[in-house]
Amino acid sequence: MVMTDALGTAGLQRGLLSDQIYALIKAMIKDSTLAPGEQLVESQLARQMQVSQAPVRDALKRLAHEGLVSHVRHQGNFVASYSAEEAAQAKVARVELEGLAGRLACGALDPERRAELVGLIAQMHEAAEAEDLARFRELDFTFHRAVIEASGNVYLPRMWDLLEPSLRVMHVLGDPTFTGNWHEVADWHKGLLDTLEAGDEEAASSLFRAHAAGTLLD
Repeated sequence: MVMTDALGTAGLQRGLLSDQIYALIKAMIKDSTLAPGEQLVESQLARQMQVSQAPVRDALKRLAHEGLVSHVRHQGNFVASYSAEEAAQAKVARVELEGLAGRLACGALDPERRAELVGLIAQMHEAAEAEDLARFRELDFTFHRAVIEASGNVYLPRMWDLLEPSLRVMHVLGDPTFTGNWHEVADWHKGLLDTLEAGDEEAASSLFRAHAAGTLLD
C-alpha cells in the first residue's frame, strides 16, 4: 500500500508500540500504581518494558497533552499532581458540566443508552460485592461519560476529556477513602438514571449538580 510505503514499517510498529505503552502507563496512573508526583524516567521505563526510549517518549508526550503527566523543564516527567485550589476548580467545572449534561440528556435516552446505564449500575453492584474498588471506579467514570455522551452535545465529551485526568488523580470519583456502603453508591447512580427518565429537566440538572458537588457522594 502507498501509505505503508510512505510511513515505513518501522514507523507503524513504533506507533503501535507507543499506543501499548501509553495504555499501560495510563492504567498504572489510573489505579495509583504510579502515584501523583512520581517521576517517570524514560530510560527506566524503557528498560522495564524492554523497548527503546522513542515509543516511551511518544507515550509520555501524549499523556502530558491529556494532563495525566507533567513535564518540568530540565527535570523530566512526573505523574500529574494538583493543588487544593486546582482541585476546587476542577470540582466547580464538573458541577457545571454534569448539570448541563443532566439537563440535555433528560428524556433523551434511547433504548441502547438506557440499557448501557442499567448494565453499568448492575456491574457496580457486582464490583461492590467483590470489594473491587478499582473496577467500581472505572464503572463510575464510564457511567458519567455515558451520560455526557447522551446529552447529544458534541462538545461536552471533549470538555469531559479535558477534566477527567484531574478527577482521576484527585480521586474525585470512587474516592478510596470512602468508608460507606458501595452498594449505596451504586443505588445513587440508579437515582440519577431515574431522574433522566422522569422528564423533568430542572430536577435532573439539580440532582446531577448535587451529585457532582458531593451533596450526594460518588
